[in-house]
Amino acid sequence: MITDGPCKQSAEKVHAIIDAAQKRFGRFGLEKTSMREIAHDLSMSKGSLYYYFPDKEHLYRTVVEKEQCLFLQMIREKVRSIDDPRDLLKEYARSRLYYFKTLLNLGQLRMEAFRGIRSFMEDIWLKFKEKEKEVLLEIFQGGLDRGVFHNIEADRTAELFLDMLRGLRESVFSKKDLLYIDEKEYDNLLEKTNAFIDIFISGICKD
Repeated sequence: MITDGPCKQSAEKVHAIIDAAQKRFGRFGLEKTSMREIAHDLSMSKGSLYYYFPDKEHLYRTVVEKEQCLFLQMIREKVRSIDDPRDLLKEYARSRLYYFKTLLNLGQLRMEAFRGIRSFMEDIWLKFKEKEKEVLLEIFQGGLDRGVFHNIEADRTAELFLDMLRGLRESVFSKKDLLYIDEKEYDNLLEKTNAFIDIFISGICKD
């Protein structure tokens, strides 16, 4: 009789590694985290850790992908629970900002190091953007179908909305050495984001 015991154990080990790495990256950032420390947290040898992940960068990439999935799952649940498309856009923007502050593991990452991994991470960031756009497209199309929004191009509007949110966030990092924002910067960015959302919604609503 064939069992899935070894495969199940291997999958559980991978999940445990990702969880441990997520905690380390979240607390210390990519640069100040080592594979030795992650292995120590799991009471396993560094060699065993390399069996599952060839290097720290691949493990970091996997953690970011996990966090992207968590965010998209959360947003899709909100789309199903919030009826008004205007409220959905506001909630989406606030949730996205909170995600980048608390989930996405770029904390304490120097801009120089960020540029170093950019090409390695580019494809998953592009895929994430497309998935975000799908969710926003659903929101804008829902607003059109219900007669809440003007006769806009939903696809183009979704991309514009996403680019504007990204631009607001990146404006905070433009003069910083670390991809990190403190509470004061976060509150200021949230205030600007809310103001942008109000202006954007007023421009596409019928009433």
